Amino acid sequence: MRVLYVSITDPSKEKLVTDILHEIEGVEVRRGPEKTKHPVTRKAKSVATRRAKAIKPMTPNEKKFVKGLTQAFKEMDEHITGKRKLKTLKEVLDEL
Repeated sequence: MRVLYVSITDPSKEKLVTDILHEIEGVEVRRGPEKTKHPVTRKAKSVATRRAKAIKPMTPNEKKFVKGLTQAFKEMDEHITGKRKLKTLKEVLDEL
């Protein structure tokens, strides 16, 4: 028994090659492990450095959106606890 390794550089040709090899009597086809590239090790950054990059100042539109969203959550919590009665969808659509 002989073992031959075939490297397929174009992934779209893999099915074609395996189909051709399956047609040949006495040939067994097995998929080998894929080669993975090892990531380059980088110098570890401090948590403060990573956090500083992650947090950027909000634009006025973003501040307005966050304020409205937090207000909506507060109103929803008040509705769930029974402190406030919210309008139904039908009532909102009737106003339009």
